[in-house]
Amino acid sequence: MLILIVAGWSCTKDHEIEKKEPEVPKRCGRILMTPSLDSFIYPTYYISATVEFSDGKEVLQVHDNVTGDHDGSWFTSKYDKDSIFCMPTKTP
Repeated sequence: MLILIVAGWSCTKDHEIEKKEPEVPKRCGRILMTPSLDSFIYPTYYISATVEFSDGKEVLQVHDNVTGDHDGSWFTSKYDKDSIFCMPTKTP
Protein backbone atom coordinates (compact mmCIF):
# COMPACT_ATOMS: atom_id res chain seq x y z
CA MET A 1 0.00 0.00 0.00
CA LEU A 2 1.32 3.41 -1.01
CA ILE A 3 0.32 6.34 1.09
CA LEU A 4 1.12 9.68 -0.38
CA ILE A 5 1.19 12.53 2.03
CA VAL A 6 1.38 15.95 0.54
CA ALA A 7 2.37 18.58 2.94
CA GLY A 8 2.15 22.18 1.97
CA TRP A 9 3.06 25.40 3.54
CA SER A 10 2.84 28.88 2.28
CA CYS A 11 5.67 31.24 1.99
CA THR A 12 5.32 34.95 2.04
CA LYS A 13 7.84 37.33 0.67
CA ASP A 14 8.73 40.29 2.77
CA HIS A 15 7.97 43.39 0.80
CA GLU A 16 9.80 46.43 1.90
CA ILE A 17 7.33 49.19 2.37
CA GLU A 18 8.62 52.30 0.72
CA LYS A 19 8.22 55.26 2.96
CA LYS A 20 7.60 58.20 0.70
CA GLU A 21 7.63 61.71 1.95
CA PRO A 22 4.40 63.44 1.11
CA GLU A 23 4.92 65.58 -1.95
CA VAL A 24 5.00 69.23 -1.06
CA PRO A 25 3.09 71.40 -3.53
CA LYS A 26 5.37 73.81 -5.34
CA ARG A 27 4.87 77.35 -6.45
CA CYS A 28 6.73 78.29 -9.62
CA GLY A 29 7.42 81.61 -11.30
CA ARG A 30 9.69 83.25 -13.86
CA ILE A 31 12.86 85.08 -12.79
CA LEU A 32 12.55 88.59 -14.20
CA MET A 33 16.24 89.58 -14.13
CA THR A 34 19.51 87.91 -13.25
CA PRO A 35 19.57 87.78 -9.44
CA SER A 36 22.20 89.57 -7.44
CA LEU A 37 24.64 87.61 -5.32
CA ASP A 38 24.31 89.07 -1.83
CA SER A 39 26.86 86.92 -0.07
CA PHE A 40 29.01 83.87 -0.63
CA ILE A 41 30.84 82.13 2.17
CA TYR A 42 31.75 78.67 0.95
CA PRO A 43 29.69 76.58 0.53
CA THR A 44 26.62 78.78 1.16
CA TYR A 45 25.44 81.54 -1.14
CA TYR A 46 22.66 84.09 -0.63
CA ILE A 47 20.91 85.77 -3.54
CA SER A 48 18.03 88.18 -4.12
CA ALA A 49 15.75 87.64 -7.08
CA THR A 50 12.57 89.19 -8.44
CA VAL A 51 10.19 86.40 -9.42
CA GLU A 52 6.87 86.79 -11.19
CA PHE A 53 4.32 84.30 -9.86
CA SER A 54 0.77 83.92 -11.14
CA ASP A 55 -0.47 86.04 -8.22
CA GLY A 56 2.14 88.81 -8.57
CA LYS A 57 5.83 89.71 -8.32
CA GLU A 58 7.95 89.02 -5.25
CA VAL A 59 11.51 89.75 -4.25
CA LEU A 60 12.92 86.54 -2.81
CA GLN A 61 16.02 86.03 -0.74
CA VAL A 62 17.32 82.54 -1.36
CA HIS A 63 20.21 80.62 0.16
CA ASP A 64 21.62 77.26 -0.79
CA ASN A 65 24.91 75.39 -0.92
CA VAL A 66 27.22 75.21 -3.92
CA THR A 67 27.45 71.85 -5.64
CA GLY A 68 29.56 70.90 -8.63
CA ASP A 69 31.96 73.37 -10.22
CA HIS A 70 33.04 76.29 -8.09
CA ASP A 71 33.83 78.65 -10.96
CA GLY A 72 30.56 80.59 -10.76
CA SER A 73 28.78 78.54 -13.42
CA TRP A 74 26.47 77.03 -10.77
CA PHE A 75 24.95 80.46 -10.24
CA THR A 76 24.22 81.45 -13.84
CA SER A 77 22.66 78.22 -15.00
CA LYS A 78 20.28 77.83 -12.07
CA TYR A 79 19.19 81.45 -11.69
CA ASP A 80 19.37 82.91 -15.17
CA LYS A 81 16.91 85.59 -16.30
CA ASP A 82 13.66 84.10 -17.65
CA SER A 83 14.32 80.69 -16.07
CA ILE A 84 11.67 79.06 -13.91
CA PHE A 85 12.15 79.10 -10.15
CA CYS A 86 10.09 76.76 -7.96
CA MET A 87 9.74 76.76 -4.20
CA PRO A 88 7.55 74.86 -1.73
CA THR A 89 4.23 76.53 -1.01
CA LYS A 90 3.79 78.08 2.38
CA THR A 91 2.03 75.94 4.93
CA PRO A 92 -0.43 77.60 7.28
